[in-house]
Amino acid sequence: MNGGLSPEDVERLIRKHAAAAGVEIGLKEGTTWLGVRPPGAHVVEQGWKLHVSSRTGALAETADVIVPALLAEGCAFKMAASTGVLAWLNDGTTTPSSIGKAFTVYPEQDRVRDVGLMLARLLRGRAAPRVLSDRRVAADAPVYYRYGPIDKPWGADAQGKLVMTLTGPDGEEFPALATLRYRQPTWAVDPFTGEPGARDWERSPSPSTRLGDYYEIDSGIVHAGRGDVMRAVDVRDGARVIVKQSRALVDEGEDGVDTRLRVRNERRVLAVLEGVDGVAGYVDHFRAGTDEFLVTRDVGRYNLADDVMENGRYATAADPRAVPGRTLEQLARQLATIILAVHERGVLIRDLNPRNVVVAPDGSAKLIDLGLAGHNGLYLPGGTSGYSSARQFRHQEPTTGDDLHALGATLCYAWSALPAVVLSSDMDEPRRIALRMIRARCGEAPGAVLGLICDLLGTDDTRVQDAARRMAAGDFSLARRTRTALAPSAPVTDALIEEIGSNLLADLTDQTRRILTEVPRTEQVGVDGCVYRGGAGIGLELLEHLDTPGVPGLVADLVLFSRRGAAVVRLGPGLWTGRTGLDVFRLSAARRLAPGAVSRADTDIRPAQTIGTDWKPEYSDLISGASGIGLGHLLLHDLDRRPEHLDIARLCAYHVLANTMPDAESQPGLLGDAAGVEPSTARGHGLAGTVDALAVIGTRLADDTILAGADERARELLRRADRLAALSARPTTAPLAASWCQGLAGIATSLFTAGEYLNDSAYTDAARRAADACTALIPRMDKPTQCCGLSGIGNMLIDLATRDGDERYWQAARAVVAQLLVRSAGPADHPVFVRENPGEYSASWAYGLTGILSFFRRLSRGGGPMALAVSSSLSCVR
Repeated sequence: MNGGLSPEDVERLIRKHAAAAGVEIGLKEGTTWLGVRPPGAHVVEQGWKLHVSSRTGALAETADVIVPALLAEGCAFKMAASTGVLAWLNDGTTTPSSIGKAFTVYPEQDRVRDVGLMLARLLRGRAAPRVLSDRRVAADAPVYYRYGPIDKPWGADAQGKLVMTLTGPDGEEFPALATLRYRQPTWAVDPFTGEPGARDWERSPSPSTRLGDYYEIDSGIVHAGRGDVMRAVDVRDGARVIVKQSRALVDEGEDGVDTRLRVRNERRVLAVLEGVDGVAGYVDHFRAGTDEFLVTRDVGRYNLADDVMENGRYATAADPRAVPGRTLEQLARQLATIILAVHERGVLIRDLNPRNVVVAPDGSAKLIDLGLAGHNGLYLPGGTSGYSSARQFRHQEPTTGDDLHALGATLCYAWSALPAVVLSSDMDEPRRIALRMIRARCGEAPGAVLGLICDLLGTDDTRVQDAARRMAAGDFSLARRTRTALAPSAPVTDALIEEIGSNLLADLTDQTRRILTEVPRTEQVGVDGCVYRGGAGIGLELLEHLDTPGVPGLVADLVLFSRRGAAVVRLGPGLWTGRTGLDVFRLSAARRLAPGAVSRADTDIRPAQTIGTDWKPEYSDLISGASGIGLGHLLLHDLDRRPEHLDIARLCAYHVLANTMPDAESQPGLLGDAAGVEPSTARGHGLAGTVDALAVIGTRLADDTILAGADERARELLRRADRLAALSARPTTAPLAASWCQGLAGIATSLFTAGEYLNDSAYTDAARRAADACTALIPRMDKPTQCCGLSGIGNMLIDLATRDGDERYWQAARAVVAQLLVRSAGPADHPVFVRENPGEYSASWAYGLTGILSFFRRLSRGGGPMALAVSSSLSCVR
C-alpha cells in the first residue's frame, strides 16, 4: 500500500513526535495496537473515551496532526499498529464494531469535552469511516465518543463466557463491549450534550423509518459493519422489497474504491438480467448522505442455509426420507437452470453460496446478492471461502466454470447439511474434502444427481459444463456415473490413530509454546487460566504426556501462566471456567511433576483464600456453578486431603437440592424446537450436570438426603433423555443435539454415572439409548471439538466402552475418527481439525486441539483419564 506504515514505522512516528515535544513516553506494543502513555497520564477502569477515525491511506497524515496535540495534553492513547491493521479494522467484517477506530484517546474524565472539541477542530473536513458504536463530536470531523471500558479486566458470566461489564455507582451493571449501535449507561452523563443514559438502551430504534422517499422499513435482516439489509414496503404499490445499504469508506482499497462499488455493480448486473426468472429483480438505487442503497424485490424470508436448518437437508428422490416437492434433484434443476440463463446474458455470478440463494414459500429458488458478479469484462475481486473456486481466489480470468463449481459446493451443502470445510490457505481443499465426503457415503462412482455434483466439483471443464446442462434438463440417470476421481478416506487403523495422536501432541506443544512466548499478554483474553478455554485445560491434558521430551517444562510454565491469566480475566469459582478447575490443575501438576517444578504458592490451595470464608454458591450448573464446584473440591480433597473441601462439596450439593430442576421454561434454548437441543436438560448448564454432582457427592459423603435428590433428578433425566433420543432421528435435528455440553453425549455420561453410583440399571440402559442416538448422528456432525462436536461424542463412547465392556462402543468411537478425517484438511496422518489461532481458542480443551487430542489419546490407549472427568476420575473413591 502506498504510504503504508509498518509496526516499526508507527513506533518511529510516535517517538519522533515525542522527541519533538520533549516528552518521555511509555509504549505498550501489541499486534493490533501501540499504546502510548505520557508521564503522569491517568487511566481509569471505565469512563468516557474518544475515537478518531481514519481512512487507511491517511493514517500517517492523521497521526501527524493529532499526536503532537495529544502529547501536549498529556493524554494516554493507542494507535492502530500499522496501516495493515487499520485496513483489517476497516474491512467491515472482521471486527465490525471497530470500523474507523484508528486512535483511541483516554483524556482525564473532566477533559473529555475539551479534548474532543480540540480534535474535531484539528480534523475538520476530513472524510473517514463512521464509528458505529459511538456518537460524533461534530458533524464535520471524524471524532467520536462513548462510555466504555478503558483499563478494565475481563470476567466470566454464569455460562462461563468471557464478558466485560461496566459497574455504576449503585452497583448497576451494563455491558461494556462495543456493538454497532450507540449505548450509554444510565448513570453516565454525556459530556457533549448533557443527556443522561436511557433505561431502554436494549431496545432497537423503531424500525418504522422511511428511506429514499418510498421505502418504509419494517424489519431488519442483517445489521452489519458494511451496511444493513432491511425489509420494507414500497409505499407506491405496497410491494415487498429488500433495501441494502453500503456504508461509505468501509473496506476501502488502495484505489479509493469501497463497498459502495458493490451496489453500483449489482445495479449494473441486474439491469442486464432483467426478466431472467429466478433472479431477484431490480427496483431502485439511491444515495442518503454518503451511503448508497440498492432496492430489490423481496423473494422470500429464508436463504438456503436457514432453510436447511429449519427444514432439514435435501434428500435425493430415491431416499425414503425425501419430502415430496423438496428433493435434491428439484433444487439442482432449478439452480442449474437459473445459472445457465444468467450465463446466457453474459453475466458471471461469482458468489453463489447457500446464503445467496433464497427459497421462496412455494419452494422455488431465487438468486440474490450479485454485488461481485461480472459482466462485459468488469468484475470485483472476492468470493466465499469453501464455495467459490480456487481459481477465483487466485484472481485468474473468470469463467462460467467458477459458478458451476460453486453450484456443486452449494448443492453438496444442501444434501449433507454440513458447511464447507475451510481450514487452511489451500483454497482448493474444500473441493477435495467435499468429494471425499461424497465417496465416503456413496462409493467411488455415484450416479444420478450426486454423480453430477461430483462432476461439477471436478477439474474437467467439459464434464462440468455437461453436468450443468444435464441438471437443467432434469437428466438424473442413475446409470450415468461420475468419471470424476474421488479420493478415498484413509482406513481407520490402530497405527493411524496413534500417528494422529502423536502429531496432535506435537501441534499442541507448538501452539502452547507460542501462547507462552509470542502472544502479547494484553491480547491473551481467550487464553486465560481456566480449564474450559485456557491454560489449565491444556496443562491437564499435557500431564498425560509427561514422557514426551519438553512437556514437563511446558506444564510447569502453564501453572504460572494460568495463575497469571486468572488475573487478566477475573475468574469465578467454577470448575470448568473458574478457579476451582485451575486449582485442580495446579495441585495435579505439583503432584506429578518433579519436586520443586511448581512453586509453593501454587500448591498451598486454601479454600478460605480462594473462594472466601462466607462463600455461597450462586448457580447450580456443572460448568460454572455449584455442581462443578462441589465435584472439583472432591478432586482437591484427593490431592491435598484438606477436610474443608468436603464441607464445600456438601454445601454445593445442598444448594443444588434447594433449587428446582431446570426446565425449558426457566432456561429456554436459543434454537427452535425442531433442532432437538434442550440446554436445561444437558450436562453443561442443565439437569444432567446436577445429577452427576448429587450422585457422586452423595456417595462420597454417604449422605442419604443428597442421594435421594440424585435419584429423583436421575428419574426425570431418564424421561427427558428418552424423549430427546426419540426426537434426534428427525431431519431437522441440529448437530448440537449430540454434543457433550448441550446434547445427548453429555446426558449419556451423566445417566451412566447415575446408574453406577445409584446402583440402578434403568439409568445405564437409558445411557446406552442416548449413546446409540449419538452414534446415529455422527455423520451429521461438523465440528471436531470436545465441547460441541465429535470429540465430545468420542470421549463419551470411550467412557461407556471402558466401563461397560461393549465392543460396539469402541467401533462407534472409530466411526467418530472416520468422520473427523472426512471433515479435516491436510494428510490423513497429520490432519488439520481447527484453524490455528493460539491467541484465541485453537489450543483449548473445549474448542481446540486439547480436547481432540484427549479423544485420540484415550482411543489409542484403550481408555485413560479425561480432564475433570467426574464420572470416571472419581469412581476410585467410592
